[in-house]
Amino acid sequence: MNLEKKVTALVVTYNRKELLKECLTALIEQTYSLDKIIVIDNDSTDGTDEYVTQLCEQVDKINYFKLNENLGGAGGFYEGIKKSLENDYDFLWLMDDDTIPNKDSLENLVDDMQTIKEKASFLASYVYGVEGEPMNVPKISDRKEQNGYPFWYKYLDQGLVEIKSATFVSLLIKREAINTVGLPLKEYFIWGDDEEYTQRLNKYFGPGYFSGNSKVLHKRYNAKALSIKDEELKNRIPLYFYFVRNNLLNRKAYDKKIGVCLLWGSFFVQSISILFSRVKFRFSKFLVIQKGLWSFLFNYKLRRIFNNRMK
Repeated sequence: MNLEKKVTALVVTYNRKELLKECLTALIEQTYSLDKIIVIDNDSTDGTDEYVTQLCEQVDKINYFKLNENLGGAGGFYEGIKKSLENDYDFLWLMDDDTIPNKDSLENLVDDMQTIKEKASFLASYVYGVEGEPMNVPKISDRKEQNGYPFWYKYLDQGLVEIKSATFVSLLIKREAINTVGLPLKEYFIWGDDEEYTQRLNKYFGPGYFSGNSKVLHKRYNAKALSIKDEELKNRIPLYFYFVRNNLLNRKAYDKKIGVCLLWGSFFVQSISILFSRVKFRFSKFLVIQKGLWSFLFNYKLRRIFNNRMK
């Protein structure tokens, strides 16, 4: 293991003080010592600021920044990565406040990064839920070798698999990769920003890998995959606007043209199906999908921002 590598951790939080306590305790107790811990607070109102301010007096490696408004996960990671670039580090370790790493999670990530011989950009941890269920499962790479076969099992015997996208739930990124591809899209607000960013890293810097050796617990309240049809919390339904729009933008940028057409059609059919079903809040769900579909087609300002995302 190369102990000379400097690592900064970045945690984005919003009104989850108790989970943040678990997360920060786990970061402080890592077997591979962190150089800095950056906490970005999306304007929490639950006493998070008092807690972290007191902790900063005890642990001088923690840097705390409270935003003036809730910019969503995407805005929080944008601001956090931007702040991180003021520091000297080799790797940036990203996570939400409900991510609880094992004590050796970072040590295994740094070790695994040394294993990879080519110009890799990031590593994603093995994420599991409170019942041991799989969560935040990355998408396996379909990058082909010269003979036409994908070679995602190149480091399989060492617990590593090449992937094309992952989430920001325990993601280790090389500093030089961030310098190359720029910052995440804060305009995404929530959902899809991490998938876009990891695909961008893959395309413009180097491949990413899943590490089966680095494990973290994700204490998300709902461990199921996102589904607007099955969503039961009324206040979360408007957020699916971003889910629809952002996924379409990602598909357009990183897939074939037929792919985005199929996804747009799938969302449209789903909205009609929901409208004529007996699911809860069907009118709200129908309207939010339609809003996302049309925003993807006609939000030209966002398209310009997207096209300039690496500047």
